[in-house]
Amino acid sequence: MNVPVTNDCHQTLGDVALAKPDGLFLCPTRADLIDSQVKDASHFYVVREYGLLAIRKNSDRLADCWAAHQLAGAPKGRHYLKQWIIHWTNYGTTRPSIGTPAQRIANVRACCACGI
Repeated sequence: MNVPVTNDCHQTLGDVALAKPDGLFLCPTRADLIDSQVKDASHFYVVREYGLLAIRKNSDRLADCWAAHQLAGAPKGRHYLKQWIIHWTNYGTTRPSIGTPAQRIANVRACCACGI
């Protein structure tokens, strides 16, 4: 997937990354903050935004699932999944599109099917 990537924290609206039809926007400052909380946790957030572009649907659950599946077979992917789970356990919030932190983590675990 050839996607233009731009560092622009204003575009991400406070998130690590945000997928838009014209590309992927990253906020290195937000990624650094998350990684200071849990090392390497920000990687999942970037991959899941690629998922939104790949699935061509605006579904947070499907994007999480796509990211989990991609990372399950990638080098260091299980590490990134574990780190994100630790981060979401400690810092996640309930959102209508993904449920409670426990529900979101359960979805990611089920989608990766990697025993994490």
